[in-house]
Amino acid sequence: MGSESEIPMSSQKPRSCAENGEIKIDYTAAQMDSDEGSLGPTTGSKRPFDVAGVFPNLKIKPGQINQIASGKNPVSILNELFATLTYEVESVSGPAHDPMFVLSLKVKSCEQKFFGSGPSKKIARNSAALNALRLIFNISQKEDSFASFQSDDSPQKEGREDDKTFDKPSPSKRKRLDINLTDKNPVSILNELRVGVKYEVVDVTGPPHNPVFNVYVEVDGQKYYGIGMSKKTARAKAAEEALKSFVQFPINGTIFSMSNATVKNTDFTSDKISDENKPTAVIPPRDKNPVMLLNELYPNAVYTFTHHETDIVNRFKTTIAIENDSFSGTGSSKRNSKCAAAKIALAKLIKYVPSSILNGTQSDLGSNMTRESMLKADGIGKMVNDKFSEVMEGDTQHQRRKVLAGIVMTRSDTLDDAEVLCVTTGTKCVSGGHICLNGTSLNDMHAEILARRCLISYLFDQLELITDPELTSTSIFTLKENNRGYRLKDGVEFHLYINTAPCGDARIFSPHEDSGIDRHPNRISRGQLRTKIESGEGTIPIKGTFVFQTWDGIIQGERLLTMSCSDKICKWNVMGLQGALLSHFIEPIYLKSLVLGGLMKESHLYRAICGRIENTLQGLPPPFLLNRPEMLKSTSLEGRQAQKAPSFAVIWAKDMENPEVVFTDTGKTNTGISAVCKQNIAVKFFRLHNKLSTIDDDEINMRSYGDAKESVKTYVATRQVLYEAFQKAQLGRWVAKPIEQDLFEFFEPAQSGPIE
Repeated sequence: MGSESEIPMSSQKPRSCAENGEIKIDYTAAQMDSDEGSLGPTTGSKRPFDVAGVFPNLKIKPGQINQIASGKNPVSILNELFATLTYEVESVSGPAHDPMFVLSLKVKSCEQKFFGSGPSKKIARNSAALNALRLIFNISQKEDSFASFQSDDSPQKEGREDDKTFDKPSPSKRKRLDINLTDKNPVSILNELRVGVKYEVVDVTGPPHNPVFNVYVEVDGQKYYGIGMSKKTARAKAAEEALKSFVQFPINGTIFSMSNATVKNTDFTSDKISDENKPTAVIPPRDKNPVMLLNELYPNAVYTFTHHETDIVNRFKTTIAIENDSFSGTGSSKRNSKCAAAKIALAKLIKYVPSSILNGTQSDLGSNMTRESMLKADGIGKMVNDKFSEVMEGDTQHQRRKVLAGIVMTRSDTLDDAEVLCVTTGTKCVSGGHICLNGTSLNDMHAEILARRCLISYLFDQLELITDPELTSTSIFTLKENNRGYRLKDGVEFHLYINTAPCGDARIFSPHEDSGIDRHPNRISRGQLRTKIESGEGTIPIKGTFVFQTWDGIIQGERLLTMSCSDKICKWNVMGLQGALLSHFIEPIYLKSLVLGGLMKESHLYRAICGRIENTLQGLPPPFLLNRPEMLKSTSLEGRQAQKAPSFAVIWAKDMENPEVVFTDTGKTNTGISAVCKQNIAVKFFRLHNKLSTIDDDEINMRSYGDAKESVKTYVATRQVLYEAFQKAQLGRWVAKPIEQDLFEFFEPAQSGPIE
């Protein structure tokens, strides 16, 4: 015998015992009204219904007791307990648009019927099954968890004396006791409360291109009027007035009001709508489609579509003209581009923010997004995409891309004076057989990595302006107060745009989770350092053993390992974007924001770019720190592109006449070497190393490119602290390239040039 488990009955409690993993319920008595086969109140004159006699071998599993108590669908429970169930329609009453069904239920050989009613056969079946369960297991209405079926799916019971038995339900019309007034259109609510109300158009005024409708609805003999710029708006206003007359709305109830969509006493012949007649901030309660909302608020908006057949990613561009302003959005389909443009227009015109953001839930834009950040992300994304289209115009062959990146520089809190410094594409790394010893080939040709190399080249050019007294004021740098090194001028900030999540830890988990919350944050795979696949796409986690790459091993066929973009961005957020050579002259430069065009999951992105080393990064030498850039997402979303990645990368940097195309297998252009390769960066450093003030007193070792990098003591110390932080967090060891790559000597600027 196992432990007892009892289910109370109305008059006697059943005995139970564990047999073969099941619980056997031995019912000794139950009560049921035999009058007309209905369930009803029990009195002394009523014949008792012997459940044990009818169901002598009734067995239920332990889990089914919990299911009954937790409110599982009653029909499903009966189907599991009894093999034979018969439902019959007893009667159908009420009008055709609102019928009431009464069904009877017979269980096995039991002659007694259980009844249920509802506005549909499905609900009536649930009601009958619910009544049967309540009698068989003696579950009171107050105690059970079938309240949802009782209130919404079951008819009202009358003549009930206790909670254990019920009268046969009356086939009268079902009454709706509660109406959810929250987040409902007033027309929908009124139709639920007063079936069959009709709306009549009283008159139409105004010019034909911009009419104003006057509509009334009659409820309980009283007419209620509404005015709007469309029949739909006018009906909603009329319904809202009618509801106010007889419905007491809850304090937290919200009805979507069309009042904001109505512009009264407006001179539509004017070129501009006055501010006092403009719709104020509107937050659609159910996150209404932005295109629909924009059309309601601005019915005169003009949509213009542009189709770019060669641009597979952003094939469609939508421009919305409202008053004297225009708003643009792009997408892989016309619908997506319209939605993106409408969101931008609403954010600027009425301070629109999706309700999912206000409620703190994850959306496709990120839970921390505000109206200002939405506009900022869209502005940065649009600038980079437009610049790429501009520089690649006419070159359809090299417009193909999977990943697009760019860096935008701002000098204030707005984008009014923003400037695109570079745009790049690419998804591959150099083949191990083409790595070189003189810095003429690019190793990593992923778009975001190339964008950062373009920024380094730009920073060298800005430092060179300081060496010319006539151009010093035009540089973004200024001498530090202690006359040791240089810093950015106040307000200068850098923003990195990538059309998708960076490869590695930020991307690997993102496509498979609908929520922005990581449900498995403690899994060992989270945050692991990962390396890119040579001459291919994708990343693989670093093994636990230490990997030391050698020149001989790579040449003989070992796979060339390159750290993922997620790992490198995390490194930039500690060591800065400027790199080692520039650290001789300037303070660390950090990203102000990271803008993505797709595959953004905040929890994964934050962990990848800074969060995974927060607890283990200790002892950073000043002025280095752990940077936490803003994480933003553009409304012009880019979807997955099921196509083969091109075998080239495109680089355009400021002051370039034409973009350069780099072949990813060799890391070089078809005419020589890239403008941002190590050799050209070394030339710029060599030109400036003895003309600028340095940050500290460390002597610059000019024997080789690698020696010059290693002579920045604070930078090297910071790198060591970072690598130790990864190891302390058990995320793996950073894999560096063979040291031979950086041992080439500096060349005089006059001697510099393509070296094969």
